[in-house]
Amino acid sequence: MSLEYLVKMKVNRLKEIIINKINNMYKIRGKILKKEIEQISLKNGDNAEKMLITIEELDSGFNHKHQFELFGETKINLHIDKVKVDRFVTIEFYIKSNEWKTKFFNTLNVKDIIVDQDINKLVDNPPF
Repeated sequence: MSLEYLVKMKVNRLKEIIINKINNMYKIRGKILKKEIEQISLKNGDNAEKMLITIEELDSGFNHKHQFELFGETKINLHIDKVKVDRFVTIEFYIKSNEWKTKFFNTLNVKDIIVDQDINKLVDNPPF
């Protein structure tokens, strides 16, 4: 690889990081380990659904596990086909804090889920 190509890739990555920080968005790539849907009771007495997705981060070199939340039936239905155990995904998310009884709790809320291209398809059907 040429030095020019490497510099261009680094600049593009820095642009992406800056844009994501401006929008308070983050990205993480990993393998889905678990998904679960929970019914929760709201303050007004209504019920709602939330999906919890646990992934193992790939790009850091460590086995960090993170749990993300999709809240509401509409958002769950939008992403339900993308969320499969053992699938590799990139999750765009933002951090939300809630105060409860003078303590703060953080949630990683999903904005989008991008399914990584299946490596097996590439092996079976090489691009050249």
